[in-house]
Amino acid sequence: MKKRNKFSSIFGFLALASGSIWFGAYIARLLTIYHMFEPTELVLKNFITSNNLSAIIQTTFPLVNLTFFAYLILVISFTLFLIFTQLKLKKNGWLFIISMIIYFTLPFEAILLTIDYKLIVLFINEQFASEEVLKLIIERINLLSSFPIILLLSYLSIPFFLVVKPFTIKSNNEN
Repeated sequence: MKKRNKFSSIFGFLALASGSIWFGAYIARLLTIYHMFEPTELVLKNFITSNNLSAIIQTTFPLVNLTFFAYLILVISFTLFLIFTQLKLKKNGWLFIISMIIYFTLPFEAILLTIDYKLIVLFINEQFASEEVLKLIIERINLLSSFPIILLLSYLSIPFFLVVKPFTIKSNNEN
């Protein structure tokens, strides 16, 4: 077994840990937010009134923060992992596929992160009952409507690639 670079191991662990945290919080956030609206249209359900809207939005505040910062840590630590690792993308197809999943979804997620940033600013100013918060949530849902589902399915395949490591080229002569 090859000796691993310490930086590579640290950033690999950070990428895996932050990715797991981000993924779980992302699912929880989607379930919480989509449960607020009627299934066929973006109208608040009957049980949500102006009195309890603020409390419901306050419950999403930690999820918004967690998904925002965990995703940033995931992308940064994964990029640093790729820089410091001795694994070559050309010989490790599984790592190439994981990289493509992360970097192809990055621009779309960055668009959603700009909305999340606006939400965080409103949350810091304690404007939980603001109509602006509700408008931003609806804008986030409308902007890339089915992208979160595609994102979740893509990221669900990453553990398979990490465990099975398909498309690995093994050679006796390491160059």
